[in-house]
Amino acid sequence: MGTPWDRAAEGYLEEWVPRFVPYHLDLVHEMAMRPGDRVLVTSAGPGAEVIAVARAVGGSGAVRATDKSVEMVRICQEQTDRARLATRVECAVADAGDARGGPWDAVLCAFGLWQVSSRTDMLRAWAGTLAPTGKVGVITWGPSDPAEPFQVLTACLHELEPTLAVPDVHVHAARDAMAAMFAEAGLAMVRHTLVRHTLAFQSAEAFVRAMREACTWRRIWEDVGDVRMQRVAARFFERVGGPSAPLSFEPTATIAIAALPGAEVELQHRPSVRVPG
Repeated sequence: MGTPWDRAAEGYLEEWVPRFVPYHLDLVHEMAMRPGDRVLVTSAGPGAEVIAVARAVGGSGAVRATDKSVEMVRICQEQTDRARLATRVECAVADAGDARGGPWDAVLCAFGLWQVSSRTDMLRAWAGTLAPTGKVGVITWGPSDPAEPFQVLTACLHELEPTLAVPDVHVHAARDAMAAMFAEAGLAMVRHTLVRHTLAFQSAEAFVRAMREACTWRRIWEDVGDVRMQRVAARFFERVGGPSAPLSFEPTATIAIAALPGAEVELQHRPSVRVPG
């Protein structure tokens, strides 16, 4: 039967990957990877950023893409095969903290931090396999806005199902918090920036259908059941103007890049950056 992540993989690929691709590309561009680079992509999911990374490093580069979901890894492999990039991409089932195969010129994690209980251990594992000029780049949701449909739907769920534990996909992403997170793992932050892109849905009902295909909400829906989740959806529709109301919003994400203290690295807009020692 697989995990909720496995069961949600196909729907996630259809509903969310096209909407999230601009965020993934922002991270890839900020990392300024070069032909020949060796890159680890963790929590890769179906591989939106993997393809962009593989194209950036060229035929002389190498990419290892990992995810805990067998089905996500299968789709990632399928996508790289279709893009004729399979010769430079290795797809594998592995935890985000598995950094084997280095040294890496870059380690990327898009929207995966919230799933990791010990981020310091994970970051230390990445830092230990970086090349001397290597970089770690992450993108995570936040700061959050209570008026965003994601947050409104979550609030409705909390009101009607108060005993249900709902994972928060937001990480404390303020500059000082991110810098402290990296520093605890022996890294120094060199870039912190916010990005936004428009997510549009023809109707609130279409948004709720799409949310059901999101990995976390797929599990919630399975646990709670259709009848109770329909009540949650009805309350959400009341808050946003009805099931036919179109939704358009720009959720904020934070990009943070770090490297080994004292290293000299390249970023998208700065060809040479000396990392604080």
